[in-house]
Amino acid sequence: MKVQVSFTTKTILILLAMVLTVAIVISAVLIQESDARVLLQQRESQIANHRRVQLFEDILHGRMVTLIDLISRKNDAYTTSVDELQQSLSDLNEYLTLTYQVESLLLFDESGVVGSPGRAVDTKIKNLVDTTRATFESRSLLTCDNVCTHHISIPVMADSDVIPIVVVSTSMRELLYLFSRATDVHKVAIVQARETQNKSVALTIASQVSAANRQYLQSLFNALPPAWRIDDLVIKGLNTELENKQLLVSLLPFEHATGDRPYLLIVQDVSATVRQNEQYQYVVISSATALFLVFSSLLYLFLNQYRTRLLGISERLPMLAEHKFSEFYTSAAKRRTSPIFKLTDELDVVEEAANDLARQLESFDGQMAINTAKLEKMAMFDVLTGLPNRNMLTFQIEKQLAGSIRDERLVALMFMDLDDFKKVNDSHGHDVGDKLLKAAAMRISRPIRESDIASRFGGDEFVILLSNIESKKHIDKVAQKIIDEFKEPIMVDGVTFYVSISIGIAITSHARATPVELLRHADIAMYEAKAKKGAGFRVYDATMNLKVMQKVELESEAREALRDNQFSLALQPQIEMHTGKLVGFEALLRWCHPTKGQISPAEFIPLLESTSFMLELDYWVIARSTHLIREFKNNGYADIKIAINLSAGQFLDPTLPEFLQQQIIKNDIAPNQVCLELTETVLVSDIKRATSIMKTIQDMGCMLAIDDFGTGYSSLSYLKSLPADYIKIDRSFVANIASSADDRNIVHSTISMVRNMGMQVVAEGIETSEQYELLCRFDCDIGQGYLISKPVSETDIWTVLDSKVEYNLWKDFA
Repeated sequence: MKVQVSFTTKTILILLAMVLTVAIVISAVLIQESDARVLLQQRESQIANHRRVQLFEDILHGRMVTLIDLISRKNDAYTTSVDELQQSLSDLNEYLTLTYQVESLLLFDESGVVGSPGRAVDTKIKNLVDTTRATFESRSLLTCDNVCTHHISIPVMADSDVIPIVVVSTSMRELLYLFSRATDVHKVAIVQARETQNKSVALTIASQVSAANRQYLQSLFNALPPAWRIDDLVIKGLNTELENKQLLVSLLPFEHATGDRPYLLIVQDVSATVRQNEQYQYVVISSATALFLVFSSLLYLFLNQYRTRLLGISERLPMLAEHKFSEFYTSAAKRRTSPIFKLTDELDVVEEAANDLARQLESFDGQMAINTAKLEKMAMFDVLTGLPNRNMLTFQIEKQLAGSIRDERLVALMFMDLDDFKKVNDSHGHDVGDKLLKAAAMRISRPIRESDIASRFGGDEFVILLSNIESKKHIDKVAQKIIDEFKEPIMVDGVTFYVSISIGIAITSHARATPVELLRHADIAMYEAKAKKGAGFRVYDATMNLKVMQKVELESEAREALRDNQFSLALQPQIEMHTGKLVGFEALLRWCHPTKGQISPAEFIPLLESTSFMLELDYWVIARSTHLIREFKNNGYADIKIAINLSAGQFLDPTLPEFLQQQIIKNDIAPNQVCLELTETVLVSDIKRATSIMKTIQDMGCMLAIDDFGTGYSSLSYLKSLPADYIKIDRSFVANIASSADDRNIVHSTISMVRNMGMQVVAEGIETSEQYELLCRFDCDIGQGYLISKPVSETDIWTVLDSKVEYNLWKDFA
C-alpha cells in the first residue's frame, strides 16, 4: 500500500482549512456588523424623521388654532355672532392664503356651511366637523385625491346652541419646506401607494412639485429594487442607485389620513456612507487574505521537513513486510536529513525503532521460512490445483473471525465460479476441464496478497479469504483485478476458451459470524452477480437474502397455482399484413392469484426463471397451447398456429422434442401449427448446441421463430446458420419507424434481408395505422400489436373471434 496523502499534508490542509474557516467567519461577522450598523443608522434616521414630521405637524396645527382663536376675538372678547365670525374670516381669506397657504376656510353651524346655502361638502369633512363638535377638540384630517390637503377643524365660541366649527384647508408645501430645511434631505414629497391592475403596488406623487422634480421622482420609483414592499420602505428604507448616487428611499406614514395611503417620501443621499462601508469591507477581506497567506507560508516552511521524513518512513516500512531488507537500509541512508531542531523528537525514535525492527526481522526470516514449511506440511490442499481445500478454508475463516474483534479490521470472503463451465466438460471432456480449472486457479491466485487465502471450494467454485482489510475499496479492487485476469482467453490443448467469472462477496467485522453463514452470504451474492449475465461481482446485503426468501415463497405459491389452475394463457392475434387474414396467436402466460389478483409476468417469471419449477411451468404452457390448437381446429379454425416462448432451460432440456411430439399426437394437430419462439441470447450462448436442437425440432415439422431480433447479438453469420422459419422484429424498432429515419431504415433492410434468406418476418408492437402502412409497404409478412388486438384471455377468445373475424379475416383494426 502506497501513501496517497501524507499525514503532515493532511495536518497542513486541516490547519489551513481551520484558519481559512476562522478568517471567513470573522470577515463575515465584521461585514455583517458593518451592514447592521448601516441598517441601524437608517432605522434611527427613519425614527428621527418621523418625530420631526410629527413636531412640524403639531407646530402648524397649533399655529392655525391660535390664529383662528385670535380671529374669533374682537376687542379681547369672543365674537358671539356666527355672521360676524363669517365676515371676519372672509375679510382675512386673502391674507391667510398668501401668508399661510390656506386654500379654503369653511365655517359650519347647525345648518352646515355658513354663507353658502346648499353647498355640497365632502363627507370626510362632515365627519371631521361632527367629531370636533362632539369632543370640542381641534382635529386634523389629511385627504388625498390627486393632491393631498391638510384639514384642521377648530371649535369657536358663539351665541348659538350648536358650537360653530371652522375648517381650515391648507396645502402640504409648508410642512415639506420645513422638513427639507430641518433635515437637509435630497428630495422630499408626498406620495400615495396604489394597487395596479396586476396586483402590484405603485407610488404616485400627491404633492405639488415641479416638472423636473416629478420626472426625477418617477425615475427614482422605476429604479427601486424588484419586488419592493411598502413595509420595507416604512421600516428601514431601501437603497437604490440613480445618476451615480446611492440614495436611501424611505416612507413615513401620515396619521389621520384618508384615501389611498399617503406617505411622506424622503430621499437621502447616502453615497458617502455606502462608500465608507464598502471600503471597510474591502479592508476586512484584504486583511483576512493577507493573514491567511502569511500563516500558510509559515506553516508550510515549518512542517514540510517533517512531511518529507514521514514519507520516507512510510515508504520504508512496507519493505520490511516484503522482506526487502537491503532496499530498506539503502533508502534509510539516502533519506537521512538534519532536523530543524537538534533535539531528538518522535520521528527520530520511530526511525531508530524501524531500523531495529529491520535487523530483528532479517534475523528471524530464516526461522520463518522453516515454520512456513512446517505449516504447509500440516495444511490440506486440493490435489488438482494445489490450493487449500474446503477444510483448511473453514479453519482459516474461523481464525480470521476470531482475530477481527481484536484488531477491528474487516474480513471478506469472495465466492466465485466459472460461468458456463459445465459446457466445457460436456463438450471437451473432464480432462480438458481439469486443465482449465488449474489455469483458472493460477489466475485467481495472482492478484491477492500473501496474507490472503485462495482455495478451491469444489467443482468450478473457488473461495478467496481476504484478511486485515482497512476499507471496502480494497475488496472492490481485488475483485476487479480477478475479473480482469480472465479478460484474456485461456489456451488448453490448443483450444481457446473465453472464460468469465462471477464473484459474490460477503464482508464482516465481528467474531459472532460463522464460516457457514459467511459462505452462504457470499454464495447468494455470487448468484446475484451471475444474474447480470457477464463477468462481475456483487457485495452481499440483506435485500439479497430477502430476495432468496421471496423467490422460495413465490416458487411455493407458483406450484400451488399450477395445481389449482390459477395459470392461464392470453392469446395475441397474428395476421397477414396485406390481407388481414388471421394466421395464429402468440401464447402469453398469465397468473391470477386468489388474494393478490393478477400478478405480472415481469414480476414472477424472472424470479422463477432459475428454479426447477420453471421447467415444469414451461411444459404446462406447451401442453395448454397444443390443447387450444385442437379446440381451434374443432371450431373451424383448422390452420391456426400458436407461438410459444421457450426459456433457456426448456430449450436446452433434452426431453423437449419427445414431450412436444407426445402433445402433437395426443391433440391430433399438425406439427406446423406449433411455433416455438427463442430469444437471441439463448441461441448464441451455445450456437453449436442450439443449431442441433433447432434442427431436431424442425425435422419434427414444428416451426421456429427468433424473438426480439435486433436487441441482442444480431449477427448475419449465426442467422444464416440457424434453421429458423420466422424472424420477429422487436417492438422497440417498430415503435419509432414513423418518427425515426434510422429505425425505419433498419426495419426495411431487416425485412428485405430476412425475406431474401427465405424466412418470414413478424413485426410485434404495432400500435398505429401509420406503422401498419409502413410495414405493409416494406412487405412485412405478419404483424401483431395493440392496433390489431390486445392479448385476449382464454375465456374471452371465442367472443372476440365471433365479433372480429369474418371469413378468416380480422376486421376493424386499421
